[in-house]
Amino acid sequence: MFPLRNFCSDRLFGQGARLAAQQAQRYRPDLPLTAKTGLTVQLAEAPSASTPHEVVFGQTQQRHPTQEPVRFRQPVMIKKILLVALGLTVLISAGGALFLYQAVNADIDEQFAGTCAAVPLPGSGEDIQVDHARGLAYVSVFDRLGIAKGEPVQPGMIMRLDLSASPLKPQPALEGGPELRPHGLSLYTEPSGQRHLLVINHPEDRENGTERIERYTETTPGVYAHAETFTSPLIVRANDMVAVGPRQFYVAQDVDRTSGETLTQLVYFDGNEFSVAADDIQSGGGINASADGRLLYIAETGGKQIRVASRNADGSIATVRTIALDSSPDNIDVARDGSLWVGAHANVIALAMHFIVGSNAPSQVLKISPDADNDVEIIYLNKGTEIAAGSAGVPYADNTRLLIGSITARKILACEMTT
Repeated sequence: MFPLRNFCSDRLFGQGARLAAQQAQRYRPDLPLTAKTGLTVQLAEAPSASTPHEVVFGQTQQRHPTQEPVRFRQPVMIKKILLVALGLTVLISAGGALFLYQAVNADIDEQFAGTCAAVPLPGSGEDIQVDHARGLAYVSVFDRLGIAKGEPVQPGMIMRLDLSASPLKPQPALEGGPELRPHGLSLYTEPSGQRHLLVINHPEDRENGTERIERYTETTPGVYAHAETFTSPLIVRANDMVAVGPRQFYVAQDVDRTSGETLTQLVYFDGNEFSVAADDIQSGGGINASADGRLLYIAETGGKQIRVASRNADGSIATVRTIALDSSPDNIDVARDGSLWVGAHANVIALAMHFIVGSNAPSQVLKISPDADNDVEIIYLNKGTEIAAGSAGVPYADNTRLLIGSITARKILACEMTT
């Protein structure tokens, strides 16, 4: 996604350089000028007015190297030229960004059979887990929009929603524990009814810090206390996780976009040791497990597919099949009927622009039948005006209601479906 920024800036800055050359010629009409790109403007003068000269950014070039260059003696005008060029470049960049945004969203055909209401949060609710038996939802809340803007942000939290309340009112779900910068989370219920909430906890310094997995145990219904922290050198860019036991889990990881890598490792913890369950995941955006724990569903964001894999006794996996998608999948929820509900990004260019210039990015929720037919249905699709950069779609109340989370929006949507 991020090379788009360099492509746009190089192209648009080139136009600004040409405009600077044109402005320079207005003040020195005796000099035939051409333009090159760079950072600072200098003009050189040769003995003859017919000698071609160049506006060169970063150095002085002229056709007659034996002659001493004559520097432009009007520094005020140089400043004016640079300011005009900078202003025009900014205008061109903004216009180009708007045009590109409109172009990439032109094919978004919004759809949803129902109505939604916003539930404000102190940060974005990137991942959501529902405890159907208790009628509670847990939301991973962190001000990711503030992080994207380079602003100082408060620590994150896990918030609880009583799904029987109207309107929904977020409340803290944790008692004590370490400071959180949460991402993916997973709820595991033992046969005895004891519940465990596991949360990815990012370091403040994502480049050099240590990724952590925090485990919490339920003390009273809907309230969790910190139990322990897990770390491993294998976990470097944790994105989502799924618990398959009280202390057993898989962690899906992002690719390192700065290195150009396209595959990542799926990491497994068996309660004692960490291991690599797979090393060919095309950027793990989300992960979940079937109700019986025999199958894993892995969202491969880079591959635009859901991988269905069986679990072996040692925690390794074997691919059963893949489900091809037209969108890039993010978090996966497994509904009570076994269907997969997937938050997805319908246009990754628009998503990249969302982080670069703050424009809206589409939000999408897919419903997938995980059987051999691989039936895919679009439940929700919006250009981003209702909620941008959607990352999770979690149904409840027998699939008649839906919660939609986002990477950056400081809210979730609580939706009622009519069909």
